[in-house]
Amino acid sequence: MDTETLKRQNRIVLIILAILAVIVIGLRQYFNYSLTPVDSANHTTVTVTIKSGSTDRQVAQVLEKKGLVKSGYVFRYYLQTHKTSGVKAGTFSLSRSMTVPEITQELQTSHAARS
Repeated sequence: MDTETLKRQNRIVLIILAILAVIVIGLRQYFNYSLTPVDSANHTTVTVTIKSGSTDRQVAQVLEKKGLVKSGYVFRYYLQTHKTSGVKAGTFSLSRSMTVPEITQELQTSHAARS
């Protein structure tokens, strides 16, 4: 291989690495943004009922419908990676000012649920 071919290949590899870095940084920023409260100034409680046997996907859909999380997908991913116990069935009082970690903790705490 001549020098020009190597330089061209190196440029292509660097461009691909730069694009991948931008994608990874963008995904991380989106994920972190999605963990923040929907509305940090809104402390009004929203009643959410989680049925017995609900899957993580169903719980995420309920929370997204109620406007408590920005992304159901990010909530499900967070729940799967930070699950200390299963989501409890019951009725919960949550607010739009809660972060995804706070909501997850509430949903996994049995004393927070009312049957």
